Amino acid sequence: MTEPCVIDVRALERLKEWGGDKLASQMVRLFLKNSGMKMDQIRAGVANSDSGQTERGAHSLKSSAAYIGAEHLRTLATDVEGAALDGQHERLRALLPQMEVAYAAVIGELESIEKTRPLEVIDES
Repeated sequence: MTEPCVIDVRALERLKEWGGDKLASQMVRLFLKNSGMKMDQIRAGVANSDSGQTERGAHSLKSSAAYIGAEHLRTLATDVEGAALDGQHERLRALLPQMEVAYAAVIGELESIEKTRPLEVIDES
């Protein structure tokens, strides 16, 4: 089994096409800044068997992951959202560790991109 792609750079390229380097950079920074709260919401929802809280966090994370090209994380968030909507608490507990691994990989990749290949070109004029 092959390792899933962490970030599909084509998604970042699409963001650049739509709004330049600035938009792509902003989306990455927003994900880095806000996704932890979404993961916390999912974790708390799973721990408390609160399907609504879990679903809201997963729905929001799914959308954010899609924008930046984190397809594996998006897929897992979709699965978590569906399991929460169906009240499948055991499935949620099984999916959460996979989501934690995928989330950590995405954060690591985005931080690496920010350090080594800044998306925003600084205008020095």
